[in-house]
Amino acid sequence: MADRREFLRTAAAGAFGLKSIGRSGGRDQGRTFADGERDPGSPAYVEDVEGLKLGGETPYGDMFIMESAPGPETVINGRRYVYFGGTGYFALHAHPEVIAAGVEAFRTYGLHSATSRTGFGNNPVLLACERMLADFFGSEEAVHFVSGYFDSLVLAQALSDRYDLAFVDETAHFSVMDGIASARKPFVTFRHRDPDDLARKLRGELKPGQRPLLMTDGVFPTFGVMAPLPDYVKILEPYGGTIAVDDCHGVGVLGENGRGTIEHFGLRMGERLIMAGTLSKAFGGHGGFVVGSRALCAKIRTLGIYPGATQSPTPAVAVSVKGIEIVKARPEMRARLWANVAAVKDGIRKLGFAMNDHPMPIVTWAMGTGEDMKKTQRALMDRGVVVAYSQYVGAPAGGVLRASIFSEHTPAHIDRLLTELARLRG
Repeated sequence: MADRREFLRTAAAGAFGLKSIGRSGGRDQGRTFADGERDPGSPAYVEDVEGLKLGGETPYGDMFIMESAPGPETVINGRRYVYFGGTGYFALHAHPEVIAAGVEAFRTYGLHSATSRTGFGNNPVLLACERMLADFFGSEEAVHFVSGYFDSLVLAQALSDRYDLAFVDETAHFSVMDGIASARKPFVTFRHRDPDDLARKLRGELKPGQRPLLMTDGVFPTFGVMAPLPDYVKILEPYGGTIAVDDCHGVGVLGENGRGTIEHFGLRMGERLIMAGTLSKAFGGHGGFVVGSRALCAKIRTLGIYPGATQSPTPAVAVSVKGIEIVKARPEMRARLWANVAAVKDGIRKLGFAMNDHPMPIVTWAMGTGEDMKKTQRALMDRGVVVAYSQYVGAPAGGVLRASIFSEHTPAHIDRLLTELARLRG
């Protein structure tokens, strides 16, 4: 244990440019969900690192260290909490079948192939993952790559010969902005989820004969609201435009079959409506993907990311395959998730907070100033409940409080969140 303590102190100091990080002097501000005791499975070294405890007044800051797999109850900074953070919507990251699949792949294939997929880098697990993705989403083919952050980069580059000017939602995720910039073609922004402003921009910015590309999140991560895709389809149709949807939060969660925002709205993917997603959220795995036609996937395999980036670790891809299998085979998880979302939103609405009706398991509200919300987050943690204080893309200047809902949250977990929030509300 001494080696682990020294390692963590050294790593923390190096990361923040400090000479050393001292002991906390016995500060103990965490709380568990059940009875305030330290989680018995938590490593003791956390107590020896200044600043890991919530409220630590050091250059290290209030860093949260997760010491278990994310789930409806999660160990953070040595304490077990009811957890409403992250994006593990079906709590698959600790599912025993998922873990077993990863362990078996590790034993068989090692960490990864250590070479490009254009050489010797393909393996049965990667190929199985792409077949599973194509089957799940009903597409001709799929391409897997190392991170969902690259979704929009892959789409913008693969579609570069199909458009002359791109139109991007002004609050699109960082990855969408980075992705469209990588294509080195002009783009303009339009007001967030505003079809009328998009139509005005198309009329004002497109020159005769030019082809537009619309890039948008399917689900925007701060408030969990969906892009109005049916409106966009109608607006783009006269221009022969293409819509590229980064649906990292929607896949697995939305739609009768979990195919995401496009399915939720009753639309169909095609050459003019293209989707990318991630395996790291609802599916409990790792890596990004594009699903679509054979021609599109063939084009993606000519891009620099395909030969230039090391693939996801093979065990993580095996985990992704198992996650896809579970989500496909157990639609009752999705129904349970939607019911939990409705219960939380209804409860928070009754406390007087504005709440949207979108079915995404992202529940966001504001109360007072940014400092007020930070204090509320800390007070909830004192009471054994974790929500996020977020100033993420699309949030107002003061930030928001954000709860992620899982299918595996029980009525008791949900009641705990609502009860403690009501007590703080007064």
